[in-house]
Amino acid sequence: MGSQGYYIKDNDTEVKEEIKNPETKETQNLNNEIKETNKNNIINDENIIKDKEKEKEEEKEKEEEKEKLIVITKYSSLNPDLFLDEYIKDYKCIKCGLIPSFEKAYEVICCGNLICQECLNKIKEEKVGCSICNAEELKTRDIKKENKIFYKSFKSLIIKCPYKCDWEGMWVDLEAHLYECKFSYRECKYKFIGCEFVDENNKIKDHESSNDKYHLYLALKFIKDKNIVKKKIKFELGETCKTICHPHIMTYMKSMSWRCDGRKLENGCYSREIYFSSDVARFRCRDCDFDLCDKCIVHYIE
Repeated sequence: MGSQGYYIKDNDTEVKEEIKNPETKETQNLNNEIKETNKNNIINDENIIKDKEKEKEEEKEKEEEKEKLIVITKYSSLNPDLFLDEYIKDYKCIKCGLIPSFEKAYEVICCGNLICQECLNKIKEEKVGCSICNAEELKTRDIKKENKIFYKSFKSLIIKCPYKCDWEGMWVDLEAHLYECKFSYRECKYKFIGCEFVDENNKIKDHESSNDKYHLYLALKFIKDKNIVKKKIKFELGETCKTICHPHIMTYMKSMSWRCDGRKLENGCYSREIYFSSDVARFRCRDCDFDLCDKCIVHYIE
């Protein structure tokens, strides 16, 4: 028995395997390799988890940076906490709870509530009358044009700097302050020709003064695009055209305060504007209540 790798004690009760068997060493090596592999896998899994956590933190930081890049203008609705007036709640938008811009604030006549431009547009799109008081017809009046006393008090509200500097003053003076505030964010003054640069006030000034060639390129492109629009769109009021994005005929017209429905299409509105006035060509399908601006027509006209 000993020569075969086993031995028997005198009492013949215990049989043990001898460690001379070469197969046992191979098994031990294999087990060690498996353990090492499992250990490496665990380490790799831990590294993967750490990398994913790091990616999440980086994404969170990017989102926080985006939140900082909010450009505030006199047309922005603002958080009530920025205001120091005791009766600021009387100036809240009934729908969103923000303080509407004094330039774009409206009174809902049927129920006497104050509402901002954006919330008012949403109610109009619902086409159900007044969703605030359930009146059949939604009637509003522009605070700036039709309620001079309230408009004056609106402009005189005392506000803190939204970018956490020590400035305090009347809301009407906020825009001038933000242009000088070193903590504020604003858009490049050449946005109207296509520059989309946004940064802190002190950095934006450097950008504006040190990128003459880029802004010249944008200006030339802007002029070229304008010429293309003029060449491609030679309509008289009431004339019609067909587009590749809408099944019905579009009619050329002009009107005040409207929105381009190109924003609902895949590429969005090519004008990148929210509201248009009468100086912008409006192409409208009356049956579908669908509108396109002149820049969108250039891209979608058949």
